[in-house]
Amino acid sequence: MKRLHFLTRFAALIAAVFAISLNINAQEWYIYGVYTWSAPHPVGTFHEHHYEGEAVTIGGLEYQTIYVQSEVNGNYLDGAYRNEDNQIYYCKWNGTAYDDEVLLYDYDLEEGDFFLDDSDHPMQVTEVSTITDLNGVARKKITFSYIGLPDVTEFWIESVGSNRGFMHVGMWEAAHDSDGEMYHLLCYHVNNNVSYVNPEYNDCDLPYGIDENMVENDVNIYPNPANQEVNILINNGSHVSSVEIIDLTGRVMLKSEKAVGIDISELPEGQYFVKISGETSIVRKLFIIK
Repeated sequence: MKRLHFLTRFAALIAAVFAISLNINAQEWYIYGVYTWSAPHPVGTFHEHHYEGEAVTIGGLEYQTIYVQSEVNGNYLDGAYRNEDNQIYYCKWNGTAYDDEVLLYDYDLEEGDFFLDDSDHPMQVTEVSTITDLNGVARKKITFSYIGLPDVTEFWIESVGSNRGFMHVGMWEAAHDSDGEMYHLLCYHVNNNVSYVNPEYNDCDLPYGIDENMVENDVNIYPNPANQEVNILINNGSHVSSVEIIDLTGRVMLKSEKAVGIDISELPEGQYFVKISGETSIVRKLFIIK
């Protein structure tokens, strides 16, 4: 039975990986987790990779599956979601079937509106603004407070999800959650390219997406850290047509048509992405200026 169970999970993982490889708009979320248990339960931190799998039909409606790649629990199906008129509905997978759907996001909320107002600590919209992601796409940002918990906040980025991660909406800060886990979104990818980095962390310590035509070792950015000039070397001989240096809020701080001797002396100290456009490939890599 154990072998059959292993083979079943392995087959499901292979199917999911194959499905996501065919989905040109595949979404991925990289998560930093913190255990909030008391000993002797698990303590410390963990990482997870959440990603889209195959499409499924539930109750006559089309959904997109979400899988979890976990350091602790391996790979498994978490559930499936659908988007209807800017509202995201989610069906949790209970191991044998999908549960009834729940409203996960409503991106049409405006300042003053409530979400989950039947809970002990409903979420109220305190601010609606706009951010620009690393691809130049404007996205709505909705910031919440929790009624009765004045020091707890949460924000959503339209089409990305919560700063807790896509499936973890309404999660409290660890100080208010005595048992369990807390989830924090590090970064969000679309089609293997970084699109958004959570400014609460300003990094993503899991591997960044890379175009299949260019592997990470093919790109050498030096010196790194740098304070005057930066150079980009593509070891496989690919032509670099343009370079953009982008801050963690998505602003393009510098553009260059050359890859050698790029003057970065006027940029403020901090962390950046270098967006390298070539003949067929784009690579984004975290870059630190000191």
